[in-house]
Amino acid sequence: MSLPPPAGPTDTRTADTADPAPPRGRLGTHHLVLLIVAAAAPLGVAIGNLPAGLILGNGIGLPTAFLAAAAVVACMATGFVRLAREVPAEGGFADLARAGLGPGAGLGVAYLTGLAYWTGSLALAAALGYFAGLIGTAYGVGLPWWAYSFAGFALVLLLGRRAADLSARMLLVLVAAEIGAVLLLDAAIIVNHGWNAFPLDVFSPENALSGNLGPAVLVGFTSFIGVESAILYTREARDPARSVPRATYTAVAAAGLLYVLTAWLVIGALGTGEAVAAAAEAEGDLVFGLALGEVGDTFLVLTQVFFVTSLLACFVALHNAGARYVQTLASRSALPRRLGRLHPRYLAPTTASTVLAVVGAALFLAFAVAGADPYIGLATSLTGLFTLGIVAAQAIVSIAVVVHFRRRRAPLAWSTLVAPVLGGGGAVLASVAIVANYPVLTGSDSAAARALPIVLLAAVAAGFAVHAFTASRPGSPPGAPGTEEEGDPHP
Repeated sequence: MSLPPPAGPTDTRTADTADPAPPRGRLGTHHLVLLIVAAAAPLGVAIGNLPAGLILGNGIGLPTAFLAAAAVVACMATGFVRLAREVPAEGGFADLARAGLGPGAGLGVAYLTGLAYWTGSLALAAALGYFAGLIGTAYGVGLPWWAYSFAGFALVLLLGRRAADLSARMLLVLVAAEIGAVLLLDAAIIVNHGWNAFPLDVFSPENALSGNLGPAVLVGFTSFIGVESAILYTREARDPARSVPRATYTAVAAAGLLYVLTAWLVIGALGTGEAVAAAAEAEGDLVFGLALGEVGDTFLVLTQVFFVTSLLACFVALHNAGARYVQTLASRSALPRRLGRLHPRYLAPTTASTVLAVVGAALFLAFAVAGADPYIGLATSLTGLFTLGIVAAQAIVSIAVVVHFRRRRAPLAWSTLVAPVLGGGGAVLASVAIVANYPVLTGSDSAAARALPIVLLAAVAAGFAVHAFTASRPGSPPGAPGTEEEGDPHP
């Protein structure tokens, strides 16, 4: 974030939770990979994003959109991880932005990314309620959508009071189930269709550049949200210097391979000439129908169940990320200090997590009373805000990586210049595409929906404003927003 890195382990903790020797982190590389992959929600991408990309994006050229997004995200991740090795980065993107662009930009990115993760978790809560209600109704369970959303809030409230490894253990089961479902569908398509499941023309320039590239970019980048997650768990990792880079690269590579392969096989199973029309007719039921036809009734039921648990896993992962942003901001006086409390045993951001869950549940109570549409009204608009916020933050941080290493006169290298320039340029283009196609992403062309991105600009502006205000106050305490410590490179 934009604030000076804490001078010691007690600086990020309140007095009643501090101890002279904090316990060693519990998260290993595999835990971090799970947290990143859970935020990406592979089955959710296959069921929710893939049909949208076929219908609204570049049609059967969609696998190239996933491939391009994976390449851009991998380039950005290379710069993020390289910079995180040199500066304290438990505040994620915000600390990295501060290292290159100064405290105002860092605090602005902190507010931007924290808001984005929280809105993303709310979007998942709405989607969870909608799809769980839809599937439940099909099997004779008549609970309203908001009952499922409140159950999700109850779970994140419980998990938020414990260490992240408890969430990771739960995610191990959920993520393994959803990845298993995707791989089983992929395998069934290969067995049933043979080499016809691999149509090479989906990668031709003609198809890759066909249709609407804007929505295709939206789908691609939305599917890779969460690349920062490993950095956020630095305090809770056993060996962050090794596990954070390994987890980041492994998760991006695995998710990219899975997305490209699944999109390719689904198009092959439907037929290149019929895939777009089939998606337009079935929409959200496309993959469910394919699961029924390729594997059978039992697999369809399992796929529906795992899809709901995929949404739940993503909800938990995004809530955890948002809570850690709030906690770090609060511990550095950029939010009320009470939100910076850590659990004395688990080092989890207990207070921040509880407040976010309670406020979110209260909002959903208001939405339910008002009769809001959980999908088009809530999930789509919040997802659009979330995606734009994260991609914009990624673009800013990529610029910060280049500036930081140029200021230090570091040797020109792939990780310090080439990769962040390529990745940052791709993120800037993606941000422009998202804004230009925002009504497509939100599912609404209303003035209110179009104006939502202004909230993100306001968050960045608030960061600069808070920095300027606190820096101008006489006698600002060390570690307060906008102050600098001895040795800080920023004037």
